[in-house]
Amino acid sequence: MVIKIEDLTIKFLREEDEKLTGLLENSDDIMNMSEVSYYPPKMPTEMKFKIEKDGKVIGSIVFSRIRWFNRKSEISIILKKEFQGKGYGKKSLKAAMDFAFNKMNLHRLEAEVYEFNNVSIKLIESLGFKKEGILREAQYSKGKYWDIIRYGILRNEFE
Repeated sequence: MVIKIEDLTIKFLREEDEKLTGLLENSDDIMNMSEVSYYPPKMPTEMKFKIEKDGKVIGSIVFSRIRWFNRKSEISIILKKEFQGKGYGKKSLKAAMDFAFNKMNLHRLEAEVYEFNNVSIKLIESLGFKKEGILREAQYSKGKYWDIIRYGILRNEFE
């Protein structure tokens, strides 16, 4: 795929391009745009954990979009329906937050919640997350666009 704009050409890449790699490695400007380019090989940008009860998997917690230089990550949790509303989510999320701040040495965690998910909103607010903004009509579900609420918490707010 090629997009032409006046004297510019934008080309879709299927594989890594040596010229682009060289630009990413040698440009001071790119540091401000994407720290991921500077990570050593195999540095994870995502970490997944399963939540078990009595040897059965009941859910998961995911750290995604991990930015090691900025020491931040998004965090999300999913629990099977039959295990929701029993305190497992809060207990698991609190333990994961402790791990993020005290073992991963993160400074900040972020979370996104759909505007209609009142249970999740209550959960993360109870753990100290602060509402930081709204992504207007960013989620399409069941024939309608919904807002996504962005939350954040800093290490010192958790402690």
